[in-house]
Parts: sequence; C-alpha cells; structure tokens
Amino acid sequence: DDVRQQAAKLTPASEPPAAFQTNWLWLIDPPSDGYSAPKLTEVLPEFLLSDAAKAFMVRNNVTYYNWSTTDVIKWSMNMSISRKLMDHSTQVVTGFNSDSEALPFKALWDDDVEESAVGGDGLDATAVAYPDLAAHASHTNALQPDWVPWLGEARVYTPGRGWFYPWLGCRCSWPCTQLCWWQMMSCGLYQYVAIAWSVTTIAFELTVLDAIVVDDFIAKVPDRIVSWSDYANLNKSIASRVATLFVYFIFPWFVVGFLWAKSSTAFGNLHAYYNGLYQSRILMRSMAARGESNNYAYCATLFWAVIVELHTVIIPAYLPFLAPVIILQEYEASLINISEVYLVFQFILQFQEYGLYFVEFLFCLPPDMIAETTSFWAGPRAAREWYSVEYVYLWVMAVTILALIVLSKWHLSMLLLWFIPLNVLIYAVANHAIPYCMHGQGVCPPSTGPGIELMGIATSIGFVLGYFFCKGCFLFPCLCAPEVPGWLFFPPFDPPSNPIRDNLDYNSFLIMWSKITAGFPEVHDCMWEVPSTG
Repeated sequence: DDVRQQAAKLTPASEPPAAFQTNWLWLIDPPSDGYSAPKLTEVLPEFLLSDAAKAFMVRNNVTYYNWSTTDVIKWSMNMSISRKLMDHSTQVVTGFNSDSEALPFKALWDDDVEESAVGGDGLDATAVAYPDLAAHASHTNALQPDWVPWLGEARVYTPGRGWFYPWLGCRCSWPCTQLCWWQMMSCGLYQYVAIAWSVTTIAFELTVLDAIVVDDFIAKVPDRIVSWSDYANLNKSIASRVATLFVYFIFPWFVVGFLWAKSSTAFGNLHAYYNGLYQSRILMRSMAARGESNNYAYCATLFWAVIVELHTVIIPAYLPFLAPVIILQEYEASLINISEVYLVFQFILQFQEYGLYFVEFLFCLPPDMIAETTSFWAGPRAAREWYSVEYVYLWVMAVTILALIVLSKWHLSMLLLWFIPLNVLIYAVANHAIPYCMHGQGVCPPSTGPGIELMGIATSIGFVLGYFFCKGCFLFPCLCAPEVPGWLFFPPFDPPSNPIRDNLDYNSFLIMWSKITAGFPEVHDCMWEVPSTG
C-alpha cells in the first residue's frame, strides 16, 4: 500500500520521456536508498530496490515481470553481495534512521520499583502472590520469578507449597532473542552462512550426479543389455515389446515437456527449471553492474561467477546423460522401475528449493521478509533472453537422450562418456554468447564484466580438465591399457564384466596417476580383443 501511494504521487508530468524511463530513477535515488529500477535486460531483487523504484515497478507491472524465486542460489547471491540487510538490521537494533524505537538492551529488573513494594527476598509482593507477571508493566523486560511445585504435586500454584526461583523464568527471552538475531544480521554473519550453504548444495548436487554416472554407467559397461534385435525374440507379449519401444522413443519428449511446463505460466514459464537457472546468470550480471560489485564486493562477485557457472553449465550438462542411463539400466521392459527416473529428476529440480526453505528456517525469517527477499523484477528483454536459452537447454536434452538410447542399444561403450564434456561446451558457449548476441556490448557490466566472464570460462575449462583427469581412463582408448582394456570402448556382442568394477572411481584415479607419474609409457598391447576364457 505504501508503495502504491508513492506511485500515485508521481504524476505523469514528472516523468521523463519513455525512452529514459528505465534509467531515470538511477539519477535521483541516493545509493543508500536502494537500487534504481532494473534495465530492460536486467533482473534485480525487490528487497534491494529503492522506494521510488518499487513505485515505478508497480506502475509498469505490465511491462516488467515479477515473481517469487525458490532458488537458494539467487537468494544467497544478492544477500552476500549487497549489505542492505546488514544496514537494515543495524537500524532495527539502534533505532537510528528508523520510525520505530530501538530494541531494548536492558533486560534487568527495573530501577523505578519502590523499595516498599519489594519483599524480603527481593521480589515484588505481587510477583510472589502471582508468578505470572505478564500484566506487570514496570517489569516488562525483567527476569520473571517462577514457582516450582514439590515432587508429585500439581502444577497449580498453591500458597506455602513449592519454591520460588527469581532467575528461572525467562521473561527477557523475547528482547534477548530479537537482539541476538538482529545483531547477527547486522554483523553480516548470514552472508558467510549463505555462501557456505550454497557451496554445500552445489557440491552435493555434483557429487550425487557423478555418483550416478559411476554406479549406473561406468560400473555396468559393457554388461549385456537388451539390444534392438533382441526385441523380436523376447519371451514377452507383443504389447509389452511395443510399449517398451514406445517408452524409449517417446520418453525424451516427455522429459522435455516435464521440464518445459514445470510451472507453465505467462511470461515464458517464469518458474520452469531451466529458466530459473538462467535467471541466476542475469541476476549476477545485474548485480555486477552495481556499486557494491565494483567496490567491497568485487571478490564476492567473482566467487559467484564460479558458483553460477557450476549451477547453469556443469550441473545441467549431466542431466541429458543421466536420463537415458537410468532408463537403460533400471527400466529394461519393467514399467515399474521407470518411476525412478521421475524421482531423480524431481529431486534435482527441487533441491535448490529445499535449500532455500532451510535458509528461511535457519535465519528465522518472518513471513514479510521472506516475501520481500524472494521477490524479483525483470525487464522484458531479460525474459526473452532466458526464454531463448531454455530452447538451447531443452533441444540439447532431447537430442542427447535420443542419441544415447540409440547408441547404447547398439554398443554400450565407454566412449559415450564424451557426451558430458560435449554438453558442457555447448552450454558454456550458449550461456556466454547469447547475451552479447541479443543485446550487444552494453549488456556487459563496465568494470566487473570481463572478470565474471573470465571466471566463468575458467570454471568450465577447469571442470573439463578435471573430468579428463579423473575419468581419462574411460575416455581415451588405450591410454590406461592393459588395466583398462580397449575392448571396453568397442565391446563385443556378449562381453565379460568390467575388470575394475570394485571401487571403480578410486582405482581408475590411481591407474591414471600412475600413468602420469610414469610419463605415459608406450602401450604395447591395448587389448582390443576379449581374453579367451578357455
């Protein structure tokens, strides 16, 4: 209501020409009052906007897009870069520059109590007779004496029975708790916790995804799976075989539809999974153009460039690979097991949402602060940008799933692991090139732009190099032979089991490390043929 009243005060005569309406608030709002309205290509949190900017957004809510995020990455990013919540908390504690009074630091027995009204044990006679002092105005912030009954007695107060303890009751718990909480916020402790929790969630997601790759693919290659020609000879009904084929070829489009319409609404599916990912990139770019990122939060902004690259490039690169892997290894003509795919995807899609709920619980955020700190505004060109990138994500997803299903049914080879770094390359190029292609050079933040771009590119390159190092034995034929034989890459029709199935990822790392320390000695036998068992 306050914002709408301020918006009503801005008469049309006071507005600049339409061409400047996205930037004019930046010139009149002092930095201490908050950000100006986001540009057409930006995303900004409502909590950091000035009152005038909020009024402007309300008046132009048809042009701009507003939604509530459920992503802990976006919440933690803007909270750790900006210090507005710290300043707000300081005002609450001290009462400085605030309409309300400061929180009471004094949580002791009031000095204005007359000595004649105090009993011999130091307690007010009224307090002795009535332990509940909630209505005693002069002792609002005092320690509350509490009556404790004797063993086996009822909890109802009985004169002459039990004991009074002047320190046991915690009447001061509310002001003490409030002071502790607001002081924690004012010193910025929440920023460190939010950053640590974001790193934990990203690390956990990557660990889970990589574990599925190791357990459901590498450990099972080149085990025999049902090939395309086997369906003609399966001892199952024709309906079951046809249903299986339908699942394999229709399943990718179901996955695309699920991700596209996760929350299909107007304005380009604001809450869809891939849209939410890319909104994090636009938010980082928008925050990087503000004063904090060019000053004391410069290092924090570069740190978030790494986190956002992992969040929007590396983790999505795993998903097109995992969907067919789980189907091929867990489904195989059993319609019940296909539900595991849905559970895995549902877990990944909602993981950041549950992480945000934990942050709200951990910081004891009141409902009004939750609503304000999770509300975001975006310009119309920003919405077109994430809507366009979503097509890149989904088409790569569909093509990868179809290719993996067809190729795996032909030869279940270790070479299919190349799809993950290939997807990283495609997503990295799209995420870094599309903003410039759509909006031009002006979309790049003036000082921090090169820094966040280089950090993002370095993160993707570093991941690919680390991927090659940890899984190089399964990517390059003959590199780790004879421990990793060549026939794993071009398996025969009925191959034996993987020779390094036990503790696979650790053993393959040791093999790769031994090859590196030995200078990659020449391999005389790549073992292209399966050893004879006779």
